[in-house]
Amino acid sequence: MPDANETLAALLQRYHVDHDQPREVPRVSFAAAVQAGDDPLHVIPYLAGLGLDVRCLDDLLRINADETEEELHSFRVAEGVAVTMASDGLWLLFEA
Repeated sequence: MPDANETLAALLQRYHVDHDQPREVPRVSFAAAVQAGDDPLHVIPYLAGLGLDVRCLDDLLRINADETEEELHSFRVAEGVAVTMASDGLWLLFEA
């Protein structure tokens, strides 16, 4: 399990496999995303569709406990919670 003090930049460096330039990661306010019920990658509605109620940042980490989930992975970082979508390699940072 990564250290919660790890920065987003360090996390991305660990998962950087194609040696291209570091990827640009959109940042979104967690509170605003929950209030709107959506976010740029539609993570919150996706989790709701799986029956996971997202009320706090730690709820985004619950998807990691589902061994059948292959699309989303989330990581606690110093700035909040980073989520990646396996199918397209996109990342999103939910900031506290």
